[in-house]
Amino acid sequence: MKINKMIVVVLIAMACGQSNTRKSQTITNDMSDSYLFLLGTYTDTPEQGIHLLEFNPGKNGFILLSSATDPENPSFVIANKSQNLVFSVEETAGDEGGKVSSFALNEGHISKINTVSAAGDAPCYLSLDPSEKFVVAANYSEGNFSVIPVEAEGRLQPAVQVVNHKGNSINPNRQKQPHVHAVVFHPQDGRLLVADLGTDEVVVYNFNPNEEKPLVEDPHFRLQVKPGAGPRHMVFDAAGETLYLIHEITAEIGVYRYDDGFLEHVETQSLLEQGFTGTVGAAEVRIYDKFLYASNRGEANEIIGFQIVDQGKLKHIQTISSGGNAPRNFNITPDGKFLVVGNQNSNTLLAFSRDPESGMLTNTDHRFEIHKPVYINFLP
Repeated sequence: MKINKMIVVVLIAMACGQSNTRKSQTITNDMSDSYLFLLGTYTDTPEQGIHLLEFNPGKNGFILLSSATDPENPSFVIANKSQNLVFSVEETAGDEGGKVSSFALNEGHISKINTVSAAGDAPCYLSLDPSEKFVVAANYSEGNFSVIPVEAEGRLQPAVQVVNHKGNSINPNRQKQPHVHAVVFHPQDGRLLVADLGTDEVVVYNFNPNEEKPLVEDPHFRLQVKPGAGPRHMVFDAAGETLYLIHEITAEIGVYRYDDGFLEHVETQSLLEQGFTGTVGAAEVRIYDKFLYASNRGEANEIIGFQIVDQGKLKHIQTISSGGNAPRNFNITPDGKFLVVGNQNSNTLLAFSRDPESGMLTNTDHRFEIHKPVYINFLP
């Protein structure tokens, strides 16, 4: 079931009784503008893992409510529509490869259900198909992706399909082989789009969740991105007509028109300010209303804002420091009032207020120290 605000009050009251010195303000029952989110991390010690946090900008800032310390390197964490199940990668490698785990989320407590193989090393991205019968895992180091059945109560079954990409591209340090970095379902037609950083492609697959093996493994379409760009994460607009794709290596946003499973390049926008000469590493892309935001790591460490204008094109509106090092991920509160960024190498979460009319971000005083935050998933 969904976590309601009364439960959050109880959880926060419990949290106040514990010896957590990171927040000392008095907590009240006024839960207006209160946001819950799951946080994925990289782990070094047993107490680290998946965290459930609350962000209340008017009262207490960030508060850690509970943690699941079972998974190793849960760097990408999603929830189902009912918000009673959580799915996470375990970004590991070796003889056993990486893993995908499922958890029950019940009244703020996260408990593991089971774990299966991701069928490849270093899984870094998960998507539930619209029917929520399958979870798809992108395995970065292996250059493949796997289709994993989900039972009604959230228990995972072994992968029923594993698709291995082939090829390379021009960057000798990053593109000697395939590196599947994102798997995203189209919001209307249910096709699966797979971004491969190593081959500079976005591959479109047909997907039928009513089949035992839902993926048609012969691609519907292959988009060849500019050589050396390094496709990473991607997001559709609400209508599903435009795809926005992070080019990690070149620190750009590619804009692509989508029509019945085919993609056409519209434009590419740089994330860099004029004259910038340092290292880069574009990471995340998010849309809220008529605005798009992206993050850039390396020596940039910035959040970049765009307005979505005619025919899905982008107009730059702002570049602002992420307030730390390596903003691998950020997300926007469901009401659009705040943007929260996780600076992986600074071990911090920071919050920015967001103007709904202009899309501009402003620093707030809300800052929280936590080990290697790398994925933020708000629970509506």
